[in-house]
Amino acid sequence: MSSTPAVIEMTATDLHTHPAVDEMARDLLKATPAMLATLIRPDDSPSVWFMGLANERFRERAGTSGGPFPGSVARAVITRLAELRAEQGRAAD
Repeated sequence: MSSTPAVIEMTATDLHTHPAVDEMARDLLKATPAMLATLIRPDDSPSVWFMGLANERFRERAGTSGGPFPGSVARAVITRLAELRAEQGRAAD
């Protein structure tokens, strides 16, 4: 039995710490600003395309039907990406 809660029971905070979300965010650390601009809007909301991509990859990695709400996985990835960037900034100081 997995120690990861069922996706529908996860809060937004739980979802952004899921290993599949962390993996996607780490992959995006390598993306260029132009690449990110196709995925993340200037107001930090996910594009519709990114929502679909994130849900599909989450389904592949987590073996679930996707996030609990439309866009929740993509938003969790954006949150985790911001945390990773902040960690990198602190490490550089």
